[in-house]
Amino acid sequence: MSARTEVERLSKLFREIDETYNPDLDKIDEAFVQGLWHEQRFFDTNMASIDRRAVRVLKPGVWNHNEGPDFMHAEIEIDGKLHVGDVEIHVRSSEWYAHKHHLNSRYNRVILHAVFFNDDFNLRTRLQNNKRVPTLELLKWIAVDTGDLHDDTQDAETTDELCRVTGKHLNIEILKGVFESLGRERFLEKTESMRLLRTRLDFEQLLYEGIMEALGYERNSKPMRELAQYVPFTDLDQKSELEIQAILFGVAGLLPSQREKPLPSEVTDDPSVAALEALWHTSEYAELPPRMTEARWSFTGRPLNHPTRRIAAISQLIHRSQGSLMMYFLPTCEKATTADARKLLRVIEKELCALLMIEPIGYWKKHSNFGTGGTRDAGLIGASRAIDIIVNKILPVAYVWALEADSQKLQEGILRLYSVGSKSTGNKIISKIDEQIFTEEQQMRILKPTAKIEQGIIRLHKNYCADRLCDLCPILEHGAVFSEES
Repeated sequence: MSARTEVERLSKLFREIDETYNPDLDKIDEAFVQGLWHEQRFFDTNMASIDRRAVRVLKPGVWNHNEGPDFMHAEIEIDGKLHVGDVEIHVRSSEWYAHKHHLNSRYNRVILHAVFFNDDFNLRTRLQNNKRVPTLELLKWIAVDTGDLHDDTQDAETTDELCRVTGKHLNIEILKGVFESLGRERFLEKTESMRLLRTRLDFEQLLYEGIMEALGYERNSKPMRELAQYVPFTDLDQKSELEIQAILFGVAGLLPSQREKPLPSEVTDDPSVAALEALWHTSEYAELPPRMTEARWSFTGRPLNHPTRRIAAISQLIHRSQGSLMMYFLPTCEKATTADARKLLRVIEKELCALLMIEPIGYWKKHSNFGTGGTRDAGLIGASRAIDIIVNKILPVAYVWALEADSQKLQEGILRLYSVGSKSTGNKIISKIDEQIFTEEQQMRILKPTAKIEQGIIRLHKNYCADRLCDLCPILEHGAVFSEES
């Protein structure tokens, strides 16, 4: 089968399965949803109920841990009118009636029914006094890391407690198996979280938000994801690379004309900058209220990682993809179905990296920001960032696609590709666990870390170390520490 025929086959199959996913919500509990509401973890303050009424939360209310509505004395604008009262939280919208709240006068002060997922046909929720209030489906507005929906743990919290593994002699083979097992669990958790997000996102938007998030690094991951939510992938289809740049820079509030401190004329008069400004002012987004400002972005750190260069990178990537990011990466991922040798799988990883490692063109060959240099012709996306995007975004999304396509071969191929993936340049968590577990005699490099092992290390920290669940530590449970007697 020729490469072109294979792409056409995948394209046809991809379009056929690209439909709304109905999730298994058994892993979501009401306390989790209450936490989302309490922290107001939403990417837009201007939301809409399922019956399309405008909802803006002024005060989420006081969290009630006793009988009755979950939040009391909330202040919410509904279609521009202020309402003061209670908010009831559920995982599913049908739980209002299942819990018989419609028969309980205690809930007559409820002004909004906030649910994680709308599984009911009632556009408005009926109270005991026969009034009806809007239902807000939170999953449509949730602002969380794509692939880490359940993860509320800080990245590298320190603790004064001494780790029970510190200084111990380790069985490296067992330890490697523990980390690989944890790495597989973390990957499957990511895919499950992405499947939940499929209730509001098609595959293109899911992958687009994920790549944008990964391009933002630690400091700009959230604003990059917000930008992807403000400017959907479908709005950028059939546009030139410069048009895409202009829209993204404009919505981000990063064009020279939008800066708080005016830039010198030699910057604003540059033909490339002037062209972006002109394209922005003719776009439909320029007529909308401002979404983001320069203050939302961080320009600290290396110039190569500045958000302006990342926006230039995603603009070029979107233009290259010709209307489908999924079909830009999926044919390469599917090569893993017939590859089982490590060498062949690493070749596929290199091919995916090549699709991501974008070289700068035009203005961004010499600039890290408008009017600022310091790039030395470096690529807009380097090798280490490409690996991170592949491991954390592309492979999990492709695995979700394989699940929905019921392709067991592709699921297995992607897991093999993930298992041999190159390690990253490291992060705070990996450094912390390295210091916590390994010694000068037994260093982490003995494990020959892969992406899967590193993801296992991250899961160890987030699921056990951060919560001090030492009695459940998988390293101890599986006998990866030699007893002192031996």
